[in-house]
Amino acid sequence: MRPPPSHPRAFTLIELLVVVSIIALLMAILLPSLGKARERARTTRCLANMKGMQFASFLYSQENDGHMIQAGLAHVGGAPNLSVAWINTLQQYYTNKILVRCPSDFSPYWDTPVPGTSPPSYRLTSYGINNLVDPDLYVSNFYPPGATPFAKYGNIPVPAATIQFVEMARTGGFAASDHPHVENWPVNPIVVAASQLATDAHGTPSASKASRANYGFLDGHAETLHFGDTYTSVNKNNYDPAVAK
Repeated sequence: MRPPPSHPRAFTLIELLVVVSIIALLMAILLPSLGKARERARTTRCLANMKGMQFASFLYSQENDGHMIQAGLAHVGGAPNLSVAWINTLQQYYTNKILVRCPSDFSPYWDTPVPGTSPPSYRLTSYGINNLVDPDLYVSNFYPPGATPFAKYGNIPVPAATIQFVEMARTGGFAASDHPHVENWPVNPIVVAASQLATDAHGTPSASKASRANYGFLDGHAETLHFGDTYTSVNKNNYDPAVAK
């Protein structure tokens, strides 16, 4: 005679709880690593955006007698000058639409006007250009009388040490702008710069020398750096071409 068919043994409640606990533990271990991996990928894609813009900026300069790109988006409410804004002038060097949004940029102002702006201003780019290398935003009282504006690539002593592209603050009055005002930083550079730039775009803490963000340099390379690596004092920083080394 054939033995009666055996029935598969069901899991007990305790065994199920053990399995669920193990899965929960594994998720708790893996999720932070996955989150960090995703953020590293976003940082890398943001760097690629910057390198593309730096290359396009160089091409623009080659076709415009060495002149560099300009900012045209106002901050804290002013009327923009879109005809000179680099987000538009660099578009001609792209086959597809220029990538002006960092994958890590979740600012609410892409679809909502920045509070206090009149006319209402929206965020059009994650990135900005260093105003000290913009021919229209050159600040004469920041330099000795008779100094030559850093308006052309040929005027920059050390392009590899001079920042051109930065990541703009995602909240506040500079959230809709495409340039900071570095001349306002010397009194309290960490706090003032953090109000204009997303110095912590790729690493906390915010408003700190240790804050991390991406920066593009005039020689075409881009790096993820601590803010303290880019600005020490008015006489030692990577924004002012006169002192960048």
